Amino acid sequence: VSPRRYYGRLFNAFGWRYVALVSLTYGINQGVGEALLFTAQKYYFLDDLKLTPARASQLDGFANIPWQIKAVYGMLSDAAPLWGGLHKAPYMIVAGATGVAAAAALWLMPIASWRPAALLLVLANWSIASPDVMVDGTTAEKSRDHPHLAADLQSLSWGSLYACATLANLGVGYAVAPAGLGARGTFGLCAVTSLAVLIPAAAGWLGDAPRPPRPARDPRRNDDRRRVFGCAAATCMCSVVIGSLEAFYTGPIAVVGSVTAALGLGLAFLLWHALKPISRDLSGAAVYIFLVGALQPSTEVLFAWYHDDGLKHGNCSRHCDDDDDCGWAHDRDYPCIEASYYSQMRAVGRFFGLVGVVLYNAYFSDWKYRDVFVGGHCVLFLANLLDYAWVRRANVSLGIDDRLFLLGVEMIQPVVARIANMPTFVLAAKVCPPDVEATLFALLMGLANFGAVLGVYNGVALLYLFGGVDAPGFRRLPAFVFCRTLVYLAPIGLVFLF
Repeated sequence: VSPRRYYGRLFNAFGWRYVALVSLTYGINQGVGEALLFTAQKYYFLDDLKLTPARASQLDGFANIPWQIKAVYGMLSDAAPLWGGLHKAPYMIVAGATGVAAAAALWLMPIASWRPAALLLVLANWSIASPDVMVDGTTAEKSRDHPHLAADLQSLSWGSLYACATLANLGVGYAVAPAGLGARGTFGLCAVTSLAVLIPAAAGWLGDAPRPPRPARDPRRNDDRRRVFGCAAATCMCSVVIGSLEAFYTGPIAVVGSVTAALGLGLAFLLWHALKPISRDLSGAAVYIFLVGALQPSTEVLFAWYHDDGLKHGNCSRHCDDDDDCGWAHDRDYPCIEASYYSQMRAVGRFFGLVGVVLYNAYFSDWKYRDVFVGGHCVLFLANLLDYAWVRRANVSLGIDDRLFLLGVEMIQPVVARIANMPTFVLAAKVCPPDVEATLFALLMGLANFGAVLGVYNGVALLYLFGGVDAPGFRRLPAFVFCRTLVYLAPIGLVFLF
């Protein structure tokens, strides 16, 4: 189908303003906004604030809280219109205005402490994470009225996201480098992406209207809604408590780790028992989506090891005087990957994540779920051994350039990870109860994000346990990466959930 005919169908059914708003929300605010914010955040923590990889990972998890509680946005917008009886557009306006203010503050204010920076980054992330939930709600409503265009609407959303994210990642490395705008200047660009939501929503492009009173629901459906909403509220509470504790508590790491583990296991137990009366498969999928991320430790330590800060007398400088902070990465033959190449590899990872979805639908959708889980995570373990080979500099011994090796990693790992985790979302879609589709899938996406962040916190605990994994020596980095990779086999033990 030609683009002209495709967009013509959507314009005729929904109007060009609504189609443009969907494209701007997913493409510019989320696709471009994510690329700018996430990349700048990494360099800002490590190079501007000079944080350790462990501390940067904790704050990255805290800033990620808005992505973990996406179901709450849907619940609030359904229950509480902000003004004029409108349930969605006002929330988008507030999110856009907040994003502009947070981006401007990160860019212009002289912030010397990580505390105000972390709080501003939470607001910046919220301005990206929440608007698409409002758009998803309207897309679901329009899909019910025009079922023959449901696939077109989904293609519009995800196509805009992947296309814009790929293009943005190709260029953001040049912006975040010190020779460009730097990390703080890149934060300033996020104000433009927030305006892409604020202006159309304020102009009424969403087509939001006051809702008539809803008829009474079937008691069984009300019970299902309460269970899903209860799980969403519990996820929100655990996310905020754990994130705040990891970011702001300065006591023994054992206390933080114990509370994190206890709340994480408690949430998994609650999800299992609260969703089981709806469907055992649904409860198993929710717990699996949550725990599979928590059992895959990840931190910023590899990025700290291989990245080039781009400064004239920085970690990869070749012309240094008697300055211990100058050239230490170059002197130790670390990879020194510049920001432009790193951002291009993020674009490659995005693309090959999409390739994983296509491969799953073409070749693995008929496999038994357990076979995909077990086989996928065994291959994922082998794929992550590439990181161990890299930090051991095996690629150099084989004459493989670091940039070429990183390209191979970014092509393999996203494909395998996507194939291994796709069945859970497919299964959840099949057993989803009526009337809670949007909230349930927002809950599942939030659980996936929360589980991944718990994996970051577990990775931080592993860093503290090993010790000696900081710049400039990274003395025990190979042992840490190997141990982390072994833990990637742990999710295989979760197949009993299905």
